[in-house]
Amino acid sequence: MRVRELYSRLADSIDATVVTGNFPGAHDETVRGVRYRRVGARSPYWFSRLTYAASANRILRNENYDAALFDFSSYTPLFFPPGKPSGVVVHHITSPTAERRWGKILTRGIAALEKSMISRAGRISATSDAARDAATTIVPATPLHMVSAGVAPSLFSLERHPESFLLYFGRLDIYHKGIDTLLEAIAIVARSKPDVLLKIAGRGSSAEEIVALARKSGIERNVQVFGAVGDAERDRLFSTAVMQVMPSRFEGFGLAAAEAMAAGVPLIASNAGSLPEVVDAPRGGVLVSPDDPQGLADAIMKMLDDDAMRARLSSSARESARRFDWDRVAADHLAFIQAVAGR
Repeated sequence: MRVRELYSRLADSIDATVVTGNFPGAHDETVRGVRYRRVGARSPYWFSRLTYAASANRILRNENYDAALFDFSSYTPLFFPPGKPSGVVVHHITSPTAERRWGKILTRGIAALEKSMISRAGRISATSDAARDAATTIVPATPLHMVSAGVAPSLFSLERHPESFLLYFGRLDIYHKGIDTLLEAIAIVARSKPDVLLKIAGRGSSAEEIVALARKSGIERNVQVFGAVGDAERDRLFSTAVMQVMPSRFEGFGLAAAEAMAAGVPLIASNAGSLPEVVDAPRGGVLVSPDDPQGLADAIMKMLDDDAMRARLSSSARESARRFDWDRVAADHLAFIQAVAGR
């Protein structure tokens, strides 16, 4: 979404092609003045990822361009060729938090791969202070620009009609996003509030695993999983959710938090990664420790029981979110592109 918003705003200033992975139903197209070129196999996912990387590396080596930018992912082995104008956009670096997930041996390999990829870039753009600090630890001498993210202007005028459900909106990655912690917290809340309802929406491959975890915890009737939703459904969820809960273990920016704030949704988020920057507590929401189901449950119950607190957060969060303006972010991103191109 960040790519879509930035390049559509810059379509009159630059000639942009976005090279993406392929997927079932995808096709080359031009959207809002920006070309989208799909490369690699459509499925299965792991093969699509690898063949995308092979195609993208070939494009970087053989085609002509003024600037090439890579939205960095350690899961996509992409290497800039020497002597070409290149920049890396860093949202999140995996290696600093990988040991807890995969152990020391695999973490060393991930760290070496990330350093090899990032060190080939002429310049770096970071979306948050947390991303900046992680990048400068790896390549301290590479010029770095700060270019954050924005939220849709329409969210600020979204009318709120809260219903009695909690919302998780974001990527369906159980460990990264702390969804296991959230389900444990809902199980605690359900002991005193048996009708509590959590709606989970977002892209990702873990929907069935989330349903299984909820069933194992005995809270299947308290959890609904929707999977990916479009902008209209996202707006409906933001309009009607009593609060948004975002218990991530780490975050590169936390766009879902910024969107919820702009929509006036009272927010509970973990004190991890870039979320403290985005949430701007106590204005934008409430921060809790990651990996703490009881602390998260306590915060949920307190907010459910305090109408005045929710109303106050709904108003102050919207004001805080006005920092995230796409037009300003696009201007910063254009300056980064020009620096990469040497102009």
